[in-house]
Amino acid sequence: MAAVAAARAVPVGPGIRGLRRTLPLVVILGATGTGKSTLALQLGQRLDGEIVSADSMQVYEGLNIITNKVSAQEQRICRHHMISFVDPLVTNYTVVDFRNKATALISLGKIATRLDKIPIVVGGTNYYIESLLWKVLVNTKPQKMGTEKAADRKAELEKEDGHALHKRLSQVDPEMAAKLHPHDKRKVARSLQVFEETGISHSEFLHRQHAEEGGGPLGGPLKFSNPCILWLHADQTVLDERLDKRVDDMLAAGLLEELRDFHRRYNQKNASENSQDYQHGIFQSIGFKEFHEYLITEGKCTPETSNQLLKKGIETLKQVTKRYARKQNRWVKNRFLSRPQAYSCSNKDAI
Repeated sequence: MAAVAAARAVPVGPGIRGLRRTLPLVVILGATGTGKSTLALQLGQRLDGEIVSADSMQVYEGLNIITNKVSAQEQRICRHHMISFVDPLVTNYTVVDFRNKATALISLGKIATRLDKIPIVVGGTNYYIESLLWKVLVNTKPQKMGTEKAADRKAELEKEDGHALHKRLSQVDPEMAAKLHPHDKRKVARSLQVFEETGISHSEFLHRQHAEEGGGPLGGPLKFSNPCILWLHADQTVLDERLDKRVDDMLAAGLLEELRDFHRRYNQKNASENSQDYQHGIFQSIGFKEFHEYLITEGKCTPETSNQLLKKGIETLKQVTKRYARKQNRWVKNRFLSRPQAYSCSNKDAI
């Protein structure tokens, strides 16, 4: 496995004290299964740091096995943030919410000034990490998060026909509409939301960010000085085998019991009414919808049929996990390694 440091590396003095003076932020990228959490724990111990999780599913309470959360023992070894603090029924938690909370942790003193601890950002949700590092998001009207009955305009728009939404976007922001497919309702809805709530097109916002000092074709300027970004990469064949084993290990650790319990507590009623939503919140987590048929028919069909659905769910989970790992690596290559500030180095140059 090779560790690749991207972004602006800086000279490092001897020992940990040199690292402390020159590396205010460490970031660990990589596909699922490459060992990011293990490396984060090792660096956290060595650098006396604290870990900020950048995983869009780990923010929710529950489904600890399928979202691969660090154990309570690992959290005692090194303090973790941004894990299990959002109610699983919340569906309007966004990358903006993450960016705001995580940035406050890092820059407003809850980590950085506590005994000079080093923040270590780690996770597989690359756009969460990107939102921390670069000015890439557009702020619209603040939305209330949680069970408040505040209108979520983006969610409302997503309920409409995709082609109709895309046609409306082409009228107010033809540049953005040309980049988005009508089937990509989430992004189309987001761009419409930006225009409706600010009066400025989404593409214009992005142009302004790119034009700022330090900005470039892929976003605005860096928000933290001297970040050290580590990309963990594994040979695809090795990674595929590791991910298959990871699914098997999850099953041995009690994955099915976890899914049954979560389904019974949070999703059974929606499933019975055929109104479950696997596009928002924790229910979009890889591993939940793949077992949908098995969960809703368990105890209502023959053991043979149930066993077939279980095997289908396991195989689908393995396929989807490997496909997601490839997607994560493509994102890193397209959005991180292609930035003007980025470069790569060998193992001996990385931490």
